Amino acid sequence: MDRRIIVTGCDSAYFVLVAELIASVRAHMATPIAVIDCGMTAQQVASLHQQGIRVLAPYIPDYTPQHILRRRPSLGINICKLWLDRMLPDCDLILWLDADTWVQDGMAIERLFAAANSGTLAIVPEIGAKRADLLGVRWICPGWMQIRSFLYKNATRARLSFAIRRRIGAKPLLNAGVFCLHRKATIWPVLRRWQEMILPRRNTAFTQDQLCMALAVYIDGLPVTFLDNSHNYLGPWLLDETTGQLANLFFPHPPVGIVHMASQKAMRAALENTMPVPTVQGGQATVNLRYGAMRLRRAAATAP
Repeated sequence: MDRRIIVTGCDSAYFVLVAELIASVRAHMATPIAVIDCGMTAQQVASLHQQGIRVLAPYIPDYTPQHILRRRPSLGINICKLWLDRMLPDCDLILWLDADTWVQDGMAIERLFAAANSGTLAIVPEIGAKRADLLGVRWICPGWMQIRSFLYKNATRARLSFAIRRRIGAKPLLNAGVFCLHRKATIWPVLRRWQEMILPRRNTAFTQDQLCMALAVYIDGLPVTFLDNSHNYLGPWLLDETTGQLANLFFPHPPVGIVHMASQKAMRAALENTMPVPTVQGGQATVNLRYGAMRLRRAAATAP
């Protein structure tokens, strides 16, 4: 088996989420895990070492504007995502999981590793249940419209040419919260070439990683393997009361593989914060999406 590793990153505020992510991985497999330290406390780092978790310092390239990290040091995580092959030269397959993700079905991890083994970028495009419209459009007047897609707006902020914006504007976003790559994949230097161009032009490092991936795939034509949304599930949320698991909105509602709590700030902050979620059985439940809360719910649902 190729040398595999799962990588995430956090500061002290997100450490609780990373601890839950690690627990969710360990419930399914013993794959090595590394955490990029962008502001953890000494006690938090020590607790990771005690679990056999590797702790890495972020790699920040010279072209990174320093004011970006002064305002928000944790954005170094987004920057060094594109340098993981250099940061982990002893690993072959590198799977990235954002700190606000957790694993519900271990087979999702296996499929991501399998998809990336040939050197292709294994990633989930944001299409399907979460987004009914692939292209955001605002009609100005008959015959005239304004493109409002994430990629188009992000490329505009990066001051990329209109020719590039036009080519990627209608393409689905490649969500960089979950992706897998082989260390020898040809896309790594291409990602960094785009990063070197884009990062100095922006006031933040947030989402530049997603833009670089889109450009490498849609402009440069680097190989990509798309996985379905269960491998990076952002909602809409659905609960299967018989199993206590989060289910995919699409029939027959299989269990979600990897839960991604993007935009769920309140629930990320505290387990007592909840939201109403419809159930497969036609009812409604009050749910916190975090691993700690869902583990208790599943245990109750499967108890004899």
